[in-house]
Amino acid sequence: MTEHKSRILIVEDEVLIALSLKRMLESIFTAETVHSYEEAKMLLSHKLFDLVLIDISLSGDKTGLDLAFFINTNISIPFIFTTALTDPSTLEKVTNLRPSAYLSKPVEKVNLITAIHLALANEDATFKIELGKQIYYFQSKDFLFAEADHVYIEIHLKSGKNQILRTTMTYLEEVFPSKYFKRINRSTAVNPYHVSKIINDKLHIEDKIFKISKNF
Repeated sequence: MTEHKSRILIVEDEVLIALSLKRMLESIFTAETVHSYEEAKMLLSHKLFDLVLIDISLSGDKTGLDLAFFINTNISIPFIFTTALTDPSTLEKVTNLRPSAYLSKPVEKVNLITAIHLALANEDATFKIELGKQIYYFQSKDFLFAEADHVYIEIHLKSGKNQILRTTMTYLEEVFPSKYFKRINRSTAVNPYHVSKIINDKLHIEDKIFKISKNF
C-alpha cells in the first residue's frame, strides 16, 4: 500500500530559490513550484495541496500576502511564509493572516521540514460525529470513502477500523471537514487526498473503483 505523501506547493518568484526549496522537500513530500500569484491561484483552484510555502515578496501586482488571503477565504489549508522582510509593518500584516509559520531567508532545511511537519500535524485534527447517544471519533486523513446501503453508511478507514453508522450522506456532508469528504454519486463519498487516479467517469482509491455521477 502506497503511503500518502503530503503535497506542498512552493510559491517563489526566484527560480533558483524555488528549485532549492523543492530539493529540500522532495525526499519527504510531493512538491511543485510556481512563480506568481496568478499561477498559484490557478493551480490551487484545480489541484489538491496539503500546505503552501509562500514567498511574501512575489513580483507582480499581487504579493504573497494576497495569496494568503485567497487561501484563507477559499481553501483553508495551512501556509508558511518565507521572506527576507522583518519590518514591523510586514510582521503585523503577516500575523493578521494567521500563517502556520514564518521563516526568514535563507531558509534552512531542518527549520523548513520541522515547520511543515508541525503545520500538518495541527491540521490533521480529530473530529467527532454524534448520533444520538453514540459519539464516533475520526482523523480526517484516515478517512478513505463512505458507502451508503439504505439507512446505513459504512465509513472505510485507512487504519482498517471501519465503522457502520445509521445516518445519511447529507448529515455526514455537514459534519465532515468539507475538503476531506466529496460526494461522487448518490451513495458514495470519497476523500480526494486518497484518490490515486481518475479515468473518464471512474475514480480509483487503493484497490476500489467508483463511478462518478454527472449530478455530483
